[in-house]
Amino acid sequence: MVCRGLSADRRSGARTAGPSPWRNLMRALARVLPALIGSAALIGTAFTAGTVTSATNAPAADDPAVPINRATPTKLMPIGDSNTAGGDAPGASYRVDLFQMLQADNRPVDFVGSVTSGPTVVGDRNHEGHGGWTLGQIQGGVVGWLNTYTPDVITLQIGTNDMYDDASAGAAPGKLSALIDTITTTLPNVRVFVSAIPQLANADHYSRVAAFNYTIPGIVAAKVAAGKKVDYLDANSGLFHPYDFVDMWHPNYGAASKAAVRWYAALTGQQVTRFEAEQSANASISGAPTKRTQITSASGGAKIGYIDNPDSFVKFSFEVGTTGNYRIRARGANGMNATCTHKVSANGGPQQIVSYPSYSWDLFAISKVDLPLTAGKNTVTFMKGDCYTELDAIDISLVPTA
Repeated sequence: MVCRGLSADRRSGARTAGPSPWRNLMRALARVLPALIGSAALIGTAFTAGTVTSATNAPAADDPAVPINRATPTKLMPIGDSNTAGGDAPGASYRVDLFQMLQADNRPVDFVGSVTSGPTVVGDRNHEGHGGWTLGQIQGGVVGWLNTYTPDVITLQIGTNDMYDDASAGAAPGKLSALIDTITTTLPNVRVFVSAIPQLANADHYSRVAAFNYTIPGIVAAKVAAGKKVDYLDANSGLFHPYDFVDMWHPNYGAASKAAVRWYAALTGQQVTRFEAEQSANASISGAPTKRTQITSASGGAKIGYIDNPDSFVKFSFEVGTTGNYRIRARGANGMNATCTHKVSANGGPQQIVSYPSYSWDLFAISKVDLPLTAGKNTVTFMKGDCYTELDAIDISLVPTA
């Protein structure tokens, strides 16, 4: 947990006497950041309300945004605090769904690091997520990790444990900048993806996080200008207290899934749109009741169960901008101790099968099916297949070519 190991003054958010370096830093950065932000490599996910479009920020030919596309596995090192490690819930880290999304694309990836944690059924559980750690503590260990595991790609989300007083929050941008320099000096060819951190509920903490997050695009822009392979994303935008959090510090499993989609988009250059199965704006449901009790493992807080009968279905309606083959990644929970399926069709066409391994009713599998869609309005319908799977959400993008 982020809060474990904090000193009493950090837990209380005690302020230091004298001028606040945090406020001084904010005043200085406000004068220079707008120009810097404009040059940053901003990569992320569009969560549109019913429309899937092509990517609007295509990478330059000499700086591809698709590091995970090689014939041999790309070594990816997730670095951060407890929100990288995963907290108490079995899937409460973006790593779990990110790995499954990359696996669904047949993108060869090897997560690396000295820590092993997370649900054993999902697969690759290695990382450098350290609960309660600050930027300074990550700085102290990073050179050893890099030399030991030599990652090709790093996903970096760190700073939450520096937000407990004005002095440490004010020093955080400089420490983040130094950490990125250490990483890129130790491994000049590594690709570093830096995310903003999740918001915190406490009002003082909230303002510190907002100020810190505001500096990150400018920090990244300066590294890009210096020729370093660094990218920025906000993996946590759209997460809200208390709905998406298990406590003040930690997004829940469902929120971590939403963050995973943003990490996936940054790492692959794919624009992805998520549709929640239980939301009437996205889907119509027949013969399959919605489980509407707050379910922290579901990305929208609810999921569709009991797709049990031949006339049971969930029909998603949305628009796409281009005719082509689209990848539908379905997030489903199967506790049947056997592989289960849904039948899926696009626009009433031939049925295809999407299969879900049996993890549990509370641990989601991500499985994919590719379907032809046409420019304009489309429907994708999930129907009963073999045994039973509860449906949480689907993610849609063009079938990757890289």
